[in-house]
Amino acid sequence: MPDIPDAFCSHKTSGRMRLKIPSKKGNRGYFTFLTEQLSGISGIEKIEANPLTGSVLFLYTCGTEAIAEHAETNSIFKLNGLNQYPTNLHQRISNTFKGINDRVKGVTGGEMDMGTLAFLVLAGAGIYQISRGNFTAPAWYTAFWYALNIFLKSGANKGAK
Repeated sequence: MPDIPDAFCSHKTSGRMRLKIPSKKGNRGYFTFLTEQLSGISGIEKIEANPLTGSVLFLYTCGTEAIAEHAETNSIFKLNGLNQYPTNLHQRISNTFKGINDRVKGVTGGEMDMGTLAFLVLAGAGIYQISRGNFTAPAWYTAFWYALNIFLKSGANKGAK
């Protein structure tokens, strides 16, 4: 049995779906084959394959299940779930902090977010340090907070396509 490449849905809306097939990125022959094989499916209006990015755009009126089933049956690709395209490290870390932020909002009834909570903790820690006579360089948690803000701002729009 031939090795079937994995495909991931990078985005999907009604009648439009983009798949990424990372293992076939740059392989023009594969994407030509894919386009020829899937163009005959009833309900697919248009297929745009881009070998340079390893992606395929489908405009369709049939269900995505029909596309996935036909592709897997004919050993073209195996669709591994919808909206499950692997993210980069920055996106995974950002998503983790967004989740923490959502939990903080939930616990406080929307009164605070992670930034507000961090401000209060850091302000309190600063007051505590001053009361103890410590006027030296910022503490580790302040440096961490600065680093976190730089990290979050550096990639705020990366990966949004």
